[in-house]
Amino acid sequence: MFKKISQLFGGDPYQRKVDDLMDIVHQINALEPAYEALSDADLGAKTVAFRERLAAGETLDDLLVEAFAAVREASKRTLGQRHYDVQMITGITLHRGEIAEMRTGEGKTLAATLPLYLNALAGRGAHLVTVNDYLARRDGRWMGMIYRFLGLSVGILQMTARAEEGRIAFLYDPDQRSPIEAQDQLHKVSRKQAYLADITYGTNNEFGFDYLRDNLANTRGARVQRDYCYAIIDEVDNILIDEARTPLIISGPSHEDSEWYLRMAQVVKQLLAEDYEISEKDRTVTLTEIGLAHVEELLGTPLRDPERPEDITTDQARLLGFLEQALRAEYLFHRNKEYIVQDKEVVIVDEFTGRLMPGRRWSDGLHQAVEAKEGVKVQAENVTYATITIQNYFRMYEKLAGMTGTALTEAEEFDKIYSLEVLPIPTHLEYRAMGDQPDLAETTEKDPFGYKYSYYYRLGDEAQSPLFWKRKDYPDVVYRTVEAKLRAIVREIIYYHVIGRPQLVGTTSVENSERLSERLSAANVRRLLEVFLIRHAYIEHNNLQDRDVMSTPELTQLYVPLEQLRSPELRRMGREYGLTSLSPLDDDNQARLLEILNLSSQDWPRLDATIKAGVQHQVLNARKHTEESKIIASAGAFGAVTIATNMAGRGVDIKLGGELSEEHLTNVNRLLAEHSIVDPYNLQVEDRLEVIKTVPEAAYGDYAEDVRAFLTYMEEMKRVRELGGLHVIGSERHEARRIDNQLRGRAARQGDPGSSRFYLSLDDDLMRLFGGEQVETILSRLNIDEGMPIEHGLIGRLVESSQTRVEGANFDVREHLLEYDDVLNSQRERIYEQRDRIFDKEDLREDVTEMLRTEVGRRVQEGLQDEEGLWKLLAYLDDIQPPIDQNGVYHPSFTLQVLMDAIGTPDSVEALQERLMEVAAGSLDAWHAHIQTWAEAFMRNLEMGFENQLAERLDAFDTFIEGLRYEDAGAMRDIRVELSEMVHVPLRLTEDQVEGLYVGSKQAIEAVKVQIRGTLMQIAVRRLILTFEQQLSDNWNLKAAELSAETWDQVQALLMERMTDTLERRREYLLGESGEISRDLSANQDMLAAALDDPAGLMRLLILLTQGRVITFDARTHQRVMKGVVRLRYVFKAAEILAEQPPEALQQAILDHLEVAQDKLAEVLGAAELTRMYNAGHTLV
Repeated sequence: MFKKISQLFGGDPYQRKVDDLMDIVHQINALEPAYEALSDADLGAKTVAFRERLAAGETLDDLLVEAFAAVREASKRTLGQRHYDVQMITGITLHRGEIAEMRTGEGKTLAATLPLYLNALAGRGAHLVTVNDYLARRDGRWMGMIYRFLGLSVGILQMTARAEEGRIAFLYDPDQRSPIEAQDQLHKVSRKQAYLADITYGTNNEFGFDYLRDNLANTRGARVQRDYCYAIIDEVDNILIDEARTPLIISGPSHEDSEWYLRMAQVVKQLLAEDYEISEKDRTVTLTEIGLAHVEELLGTPLRDPERPEDITTDQARLLGFLEQALRAEYLFHRNKEYIVQDKEVVIVDEFTGRLMPGRRWSDGLHQAVEAKEGVKVQAENVTYATITIQNYFRMYEKLAGMTGTALTEAEEFDKIYSLEVLPIPTHLEYRAMGDQPDLAETTEKDPFGYKYSYYYRLGDEAQSPLFWKRKDYPDVVYRTVEAKLRAIVREIIYYHVIGRPQLVGTTSVENSERLSERLSAANVRRLLEVFLIRHAYIEHNNLQDRDVMSTPELTQLYVPLEQLRSPELRRMGREYGLTSLSPLDDDNQARLLEILNLSSQDWPRLDATIKAGVQHQVLNARKHTEESKIIASAGAFGAVTIATNMAGRGVDIKLGGELSEEHLTNVNRLLAEHSIVDPYNLQVEDRLEVIKTVPEAAYGDYAEDVRAFLTYMEEMKRVRELGGLHVIGSERHEARRIDNQLRGRAARQGDPGSSRFYLSLDDDLMRLFGGEQVETILSRLNIDEGMPIEHGLIGRLVESSQTRVEGANFDVREHLLEYDDVLNSQRERIYEQRDRIFDKEDLREDVTEMLRTEVGRRVQEGLQDEEGLWKLLAYLDDIQPPIDQNGVYHPSFTLQVLMDAIGTPDSVEALQERLMEVAAGSLDAWHAHIQTWAEAFMRNLEMGFENQLAERLDAFDTFIEGLRYEDAGAMRDIRVELSEMVHVPLRLTEDQVEGLYVGSKQAIEAVKVQIRGTLMQIAVRRLILTFEQQLSDNWNLKAAELSAETWDQVQALLMERMTDTLERRREYLLGESGEISRDLSANQDMLAAALDDPAGLMRLLILLTQGRVITFDARTHQRVMKGVVRLRYVFKAAEILAEQPPEALQQAILDHLEVAQDKLAEVLGAAELTRMYNAGHTLV
C-alpha cells in the first residue's frame, strides 16, 4: 500500500512499522462489508462472543481485527463517523503500548475507541487519561455512544466530585438529561462504580489522587481503584513530561504559624543586591555570606554554621525553610506569569497550558510565601500525607500508551523513562497521496513574497488547482527590543485583520497576553500608525528604501515604549519631514497608510473602522479559563483575532469559518446515508457539500436545521480559506519545541490553508539566556534600524539549538527527580505493603518488636562509636517513647529510667531530696561541659571558615588589581560596584582610593584589604554572638562591629569568658543555697514523701526539676508574659552513667524497656476505647 512511504518519512526507521500495520488494516477493511450487513443486535452481541473466546484461551491480539471492525461499524451507526485507515494505524499502535504522534485534527479521540474497546474486553478496566475535566466529560459522553451500543459501560471521573472528598463519580447515561452541561448524560455513582465500569475517562490528577486516597483508606472496602491494567494518555507529552516535575500530593492542615511567612517576606524585601545571587537558568536563588549575615542581623538569631550544617537545630531548620521559600517567592515567582491574584487569593497558572489551577497549591510553604509577598491572607500550610510523581504512578500500569500531536522531539525521554516507543502517524491526506491508488498529488509553489509552500491537488487535474494545503511555516524574525517586536506583531495583526483573515496569537504568560491586548486598543493603534507615518515620511524625505534605513539618532527617539511617546514631539518630527497632519484618518494620510500596511484601497473601510475602534479581539488566558470553549469556537471566523496563552492542551480544534458542532455533522451524514448512494463517512467536507446539494430540500425533514448550519459554515469556511486560512503568530519561543509546534499545529488542520510565524527579540528569555549574543553581534555589525528585523536561517538554527539545550537540561531535571522518587517509591511500596498487612493481620506486636530490634541495634552501635553518639541515642529514645502517665498507667522514658535506677530507693524524704539534688547538679555540670566543648569546636570551625573565605576574597581582589594594570589610566572608570561584586563584600571607597587602585598605590590596596577582613570578621563575630546568646538564653550586649578589629584569639577569649560567667550564674541560680531547684523540692514535700513508695511519683519529681518559668516581653502584645524554659537536660548525665555498659547489655535493656512500654501503651489505649464505647452507649454483652 505504501510504496512511496519513504518519500513521506525520508527512509526513516518508522517506514517498516507503518507498512506492517497496514497489513492489519487491510484485514480490518476486508471485514467491513460483512459487519455492515449485521443487525444492531448482532453487532452488539459481538462483545459477549469476544469475551467468551478470551475465556476459552484466545488473546486480545487474536481478536484485534474483528474487534476493530466492530467498533468502526458501531461508530458509523451511532456517531455517523467512520474511522479512517490512519486512525486504525493509531489504534493498533496504542494497543501495542506505544505512543502515536497524530497531528492536530486527525481524530485522536475517535482512534482511541479502538484499543479501549479491545482491552476492556479483558474485564480488568481500561483507562483514558485526559488533561482536563471538560475533555473527560466530552469524550466520555461522545464516545460513550459507541461503547454503550457494544454493551460496555463508561465511568467518568471529575474534579468537581472532590467536593464530596473523592467519593463520587459518574457513569455515562444518555437518558440522564440536564440543561447543565457538566451534568448532562451523567449519572452520579460511587467512585468505585466508576472504576468498575469497563472503560473509565478522567484526568491524570484524578487517577493519581484516587491511588493516594486508596492508600490512606482505613479499610480495604474503602478503596475504589482496581488493577492497573491498560491506560491511554491523551496529550501524553503534556502529562508525562510537562507535568512530570509536579508531584501529586494529598495534604492536611498543619499548625504552622503564618507570622513567620509574613516576617520573612519583609526580611527579603530589605535585602541588597550583594546579599543574594539568582540563577535564572537553574531557577535558584541563594544567599551570599554577606546576605546570610544580613538576614541573621534582621532576625536577631543565627541561622546555621556553614562549616557544620549538621549542627542546625530544629528551629533553625524551620527558619531556613521559611527563608528559602520567601527568597523563591520574591525573586523567582512573578505575578501574572507563574500565578495571578484573583479574589484576594494566589492562583497558580499552568506553565505549559496557561490554565488556571484553582485549588492546587505549591507545597513546602512556597504558596504561603507567595501569599505573604502579595499581601493576601496567608492560608494554613498543609503537611503531606501521601505523594507520588506522575512518572511513578503511570509506570505501575501493565500496558501504557499515549497519543499527542508532538512527541517525536521527546522520543528519547519516553523510551528511557517509560519504555515507550513513538510512532509518527501519517495524516489522512499524506495517506491518500502516498498509496498504490492515490487520488491526490503534492506539489510546491512560491507565494508573492518568495516563500515556498506545498499543497495537494486532485490527481489528473492538469491545472493542479489547490485542494488541500500544508502549513506555511515562515522563518523566525528577530528584533533588538521587545518594543520593536510588539510593533511588528501589531502591524501584522492589523494587516490580516483588515483583510479578514483569522489570527491566533500565542503568548507565554498572562502578563504578555494582556500587554499585547492593550496594544490593540484604538488609542495605541492610532499612536503606532502615527509612528509608521513619521518613519515613512523620513524615508521619503531622504530618498531611501525601507531596507536601506540604518540606525540613526533621528529615528531612535521613535523607538521608546509607545506609551512614552508624546504628541507634541511626534507632531514636530512629522512637520520636519513634510507631514501636515499625523491623524491616521486624515485624507492626506490614507494612501500612505495603505502603502505602509501593504493594503489596497478596497481595504480602507475595515482599516478605517480599526483605526477608530482598535482591533476587536478575544483574549484566552488563565483569567478567562471558563470562557475557553466559546472563545476557541469563534477563533477561525472571518477577521477573528484571538490572543492565547500557551495553546498546549486546549483539546479543541479551530475550524475555519467558525464552529460546526459534531451533532450537526453527524445528522448531515445520517441524512446523506438515507438519501444518497455515496458513502458519507468517507467524504471530505467539500465533497459532502456537493453531495448535499443533490438532496431535495423537502427531504431534509428533522435535519433541516443541521443542513442550514452546515451550508452557512461552508460559506464562511470558503471565504476564510480564500484569504489563506488561520494565521498563527508566536510572540516568543517557548523553551520546549513541542509547545511551539502545538501552537503552530492549530493552523492548517486537515488540509486547511494556514501559516505561522514567530516574532522574537533579544530580550526574550530564551534569547537572553541562551545565545542571544550571537544575534546581537550580527545586528550591531549591520547597524540596521531598530524597526528592521533580521530574518535568516541562522536564527532558526540558533533558536532550535537553544531549545535543544533547555530540553536536555529539563530532561536531566526530570530524570534526577525520577531517581529521587524511585528511592521514595521503594519506601512508599514498603509502607503501603505494611498498611496492607495491617488490614490483614490482627496482632502486629511481633512486627513492631522486630522493627524496634533492628533500629535500636543499629543506633546503639553508632552511639557507642561516636564521641557524642550516646546522648543522641538517648534523645532519640526519648522522642519515640516519652514518659507515659495517664489514667493510673505510668512508664518513664529510658533516660528517666536510667536516672531512677541511679537514685535507687532512699529510706527518707531528706535522703531522696539529697539524691535528687545530686542528680540535678550532675546533669547541669554534664550539660555545661557539653556546651563548652561544643562552643570550642564551633569557634575552631568558624575560624577555619573565616580564614578560607578571607584568602579567597583577597585572591579575587589581587586578580582584579592585576587586571587594572592593563587598562588606560586616562580613561578611568568607577570600579566600586564591580569590585564589590568581585569580592562579594560591600566596599566604601573614596575617589582618591579608586585612583590609588588604578596606579597600584600600596596604601589604597591595603585599605581595601582591611575593609574586606573587617567585614568578614564582623560577619563571623556576629554569628558567634547570636549563636551563643541563643544557646544560653542570655544577652551579652556585645557589638560585632566593635570587635571586628580584634584578633581571633582575643574574640575567642572574650566570648569564652562571657560563656563561663553565664554558666556559673545559671548554676548559682538553680543550685545555690537558695537556688530555684532546692526551693521547688522544699515546696513539694508531699510529692517527695509519696515518691518513696511510688516509682511514678519519682518520675514526676524528675520531670518537675527540668521545668522552669521566666518572665519575658511579648513583642506583639507589648506585655510581660510567663514563659516555660528547660532548666535541666538529663541525656548528658544519663550518657555518662551508661558509658561503660557493654553494647549487648545496653541494647537488651533498651528493648526490654520498650517492650514494657508497648504493654503500658496498650493499657492506655484499651482504657480509652472502653471509655469511648461506654460514652457511646455500647456494651460488651
